[in-house]
Amino acid sequence: MESILLENIEGKTKAVLRDIKIPKIEEGQVLVRVRRAGICGTDLKLYTGNYPVDEHVLPFVLGHEFMGEVIEVGDKVTKAAIGDRIVATPGYGGCEQCRYCERGQLKLCKNRKRMGFNCDGVFSEYVKLNEDQIFLLPDSISDDAAAMIEPLSVAVSGVYKADIKPTDTILVTGPGAIGLLTSLVAKQFGATVIVCGTTADTDRLKIAEQMGVDITALSSDLPDLLQREKITIDIVLECSGNANAVNLGINVLRPNGQFVQIGTASKPVTVSFMNIAYKELRVTGSIGALKEDWDIAINLMEKVQSKALLIIKKHLPFKDFDKGFEECLQNGGPKILLSPTSTLGAHKK
Repeated sequence: MESILLENIEGKTKAVLRDIKIPKIEEGQVLVRVRRAGICGTDLKLYTGNYPVDEHVLPFVLGHEFMGEVIEVGDKVTKAAIGDRIVATPGYGGCEQCRYCERGQLKLCKNRKRMGFNCDGVFSEYVKLNEDQIFLLPDSISDDAAAMIEPLSVAVSGVYKADIKPTDTILVTGPGAIGLLTSLVAKQFGATVIVCGTTADTDRLKIAEQMGVDITALSSDLPDLLQREKITIDIVLECSGNANAVNLGINVLRPNGQFVQIGTASKPVTVSFMNIAYKELRVTGSIGALKEDWDIAINLMEKVQSKALLIIKKHLPFKDFDKGFEECLQNGGPKILLSPTSTLGAHKK
């Protein structure tokens, strides 16, 4: 089967297209035909060698954002049947002994397995999944929209960590796919949402406007805008992982405001903890998503998919994955979807 693998080639990690065997499922597992798979920012970091990888797990199939169709069901599986359209959490398993696994917080287990990070992911014609990973899709959600439920669940997890009131003004920094989806989730609370980015984000800021955010601005112009319009920022949802954006958010946030870090970075970010202390800010980190976040994301996608689909720029076959990755690296996103070459265009968008 056609797959995009991360391999160790002459001492360096490299993404390559390979033909590998279809995985065999075991008890409690399902085999899924991949229909759509999205390129994520962490995929780009793996592609460029800017994400830590345990060499002992190489090679493995990249990718973790996707939707697909169940084509085979293992023994004792009761949740899914052949023909079901599904999405799945990247969490493939944990130690099952730590406090986080016991509380259903697999994403915090130090020994967790994650598809596309340290075990086979979804940039492949077929993927095997554990039954407890999957979520069934309603027919009302299109294939394209379904492929963005994983990043939407991440956005839901971050937004729901903030105590949002309809009277709040929220700043979302970083209008990538996660930032745009985060702004979409935040708007559901009735709050005023501002999205800011750099000059490289011009097209993405236009998408934010089309999605219905209240204000878009360049980060460099934001402080003057807030002062001129007498706008107070109550909550910052930081979605870029960029040091400048992190510090901008902390600087413009009102005293006793809430700051949620959703975006990730490959390098350490320096911030002023004295600024946090003097303003008595409430700072929270957010990574991945829990089961309840997925349930919310699926229900929400039914309502907002027409806006979410604005995020998708194009579709490419697996064989052209290099083109898609390079375009994303050149600010070509925010979202490019990949499909197995043999099935591209063979199902509903």
